[in-house]
Amino acid sequence: MIRLTRTATIALLTTTLVGCGVGTEQTVYPVAGASGSSVPGLGAALPETEVNNAIEPGLLTSRDAFRLVEQTTYGPRLEDIDLAGEGANAWIDRQMQMPVTWMLPALRSSNRNGQWNEYVNIWWRHAIEADDQLRQRVAFALSEIFVVSGRNGLANHQDGLANVYDIYLRNAFGNYRTLLEDLTLNPVMGEYLSMKGNHKPDIEENIRPDENYAREVLQLFSIGLVMLNPDGTVQIGDDGMPIPTYTQETVEGFAHVFTGWHFANADHFRWPKNEDYLSPMQPWEDFHDKGSKQLLNGFTVPAGQSARADLGMALDNIFNHSNVGPFISKQLIQRLVTSNPSTQYVEDVAAVFDQNINGERGNLGSVIKAILMHSEAREGYLTSPETFGKLKEPLLRITQLWRAFQPDNIGTNFNYAWVANELSQAPLASPSVFNFFRPDFSQPGEIAEAELVSPEFEIMNESSIVMLTNRMLNNSIWGHNYKADLNGQNIAIDITREMQIESELEALIDHLDLLLLGGAMSDDLRAEVRTLMNARSGGDKASLRVTEAIFLILSSAEAAVQK
Repeated sequence: MIRLTRTATIALLTTTLVGCGVGTEQTVYPVAGASGSSVPGLGAALPETEVNNAIEPGLLTSRDAFRLVEQTTYGPRLEDIDLAGEGANAWIDRQMQMPVTWMLPALRSSNRNGQWNEYVNIWWRHAIEADDQLRQRVAFALSEIFVVSGRNGLANHQDGLANVYDIYLRNAFGNYRTLLEDLTLNPVMGEYLSMKGNHKPDIEENIRPDENYAREVLQLFSIGLVMLNPDGTVQIGDDGMPIPTYTQETVEGFAHVFTGWHFANADHFRWPKNEDYLSPMQPWEDFHDKGSKQLLNGFTVPAGQSARADLGMALDNIFNHSNVGPFISKQLIQRLVTSNPSTQYVEDVAAVFDQNINGERGNLGSVIKAILMHSEAREGYLTSPETFGKLKEPLLRITQLWRAFQPDNIGTNFNYAWVANELSQAPLASPSVFNFFRPDFSQPGEIAEAELVSPEFEIMNESSIVMLTNRMLNNSIWGHNYKADLNGQNIAIDITREMQIESELEALIDHLDLLLLGGAMSDDLRAEVRTLMNARSGGDKASLRVTEAIFLILSSAEAAVQK
């Protein structure tokens, strides 16, 4: 079997690039979730010893601190790298205890509230400026697993979308079971996957319960299509085929469970005039199927129960399935750390999902800490250099630029409407419930032949690479040099710090190497940067050669890969 090296991955991306010709304010959460809970407390920090193969506590080198910050934020800043150097455990605990930066209150207080894409603007400002970076990153990861999209008309309900995102934020370090219920009863999710207004069977009117949410909550949000071992590998039956997790009868059983729910305070089940996209949906017992329902692993919901009782049993049935730990843990690893985690890595984290040190199942705070404290997360670039790492999502490449050189005009005047078109990504704007890319996508060719996956490559093509590169060009070189002409409508990076050492060529390159690549710049890239800067020497070209060096580094294949 061919083994894909880091060099091969970078070469593949570089080949594509060459082929294209491309040389806050903290506030209290205002809306109750389905469980009526507020933000869960962090509780006791998860000891490193709980996780098999956890790293030993201790100080981190600058390179290792950079990698930790890259995995836990929207982009490293120098002060973050310094702080993370105190140790992974301290950095993670500090981040988990940060006050939450909510989306809905920020949207409501915005002077642009009512503009169709303002919730996107709020997301960008928080990604760049919020202190609770780890929570924000985990929330974004959850939004790519438990997908709700503002497409197909839902973008008109910005408060509702912001409220959905706050569910991800509130539960980022909470419990998976609570997250599952909060999203199940959210009216935006209810409309997106047609659980809202789901009607019990009616033979005379030829009505059958809608199966959409029932199918997706099983396939995408919890257990997947096939039975998994604790390490995430597929269970094979006696016939040599993967063992399915559920049947069509199971889907129908859940579809019947998910009947009889609609807007809170709705005045009519079929054609309500009152549309509440913030409050959890409420049951209408007359439209709920009260028959028995066959669910997972032979469990039967007894007949005669209320809609709420049926829902509780059904979500417990999902929550306690053995697949949830490895299925959810692996995807969180992929979003934060590496596309191809080892089976041991998945098994170690899934074990924490199944039961943390306090005996709790599904504690996502424990899971996130287990992911980040695992030796593979911290040292995989050394122990498994041929398979470790991931292609950065387009959004993360732009947020890295803006966090590294924080603009002074990131405020409320800038419009981020271009995001979806230019980056093939925008928050809560997936083209389907299957996210922007699938966790099992393999780029045809060397990656697929190596039996590896490369999820982010699914949205990488010649057109998207050109647009992403142009965006980085605009927000580095052009944004800096022409910000006055654009009256502040273009985000201009701040290079005041870099200009202070501009005349010291090697010191400046070392500085940019640490800030943008964690000190891992190759000799070839360093030579290219040096040549470029030498060609731009001279007084009135000083700022230009700094911004060109930044652009060259960030648009390189080396910066496109999270190591």
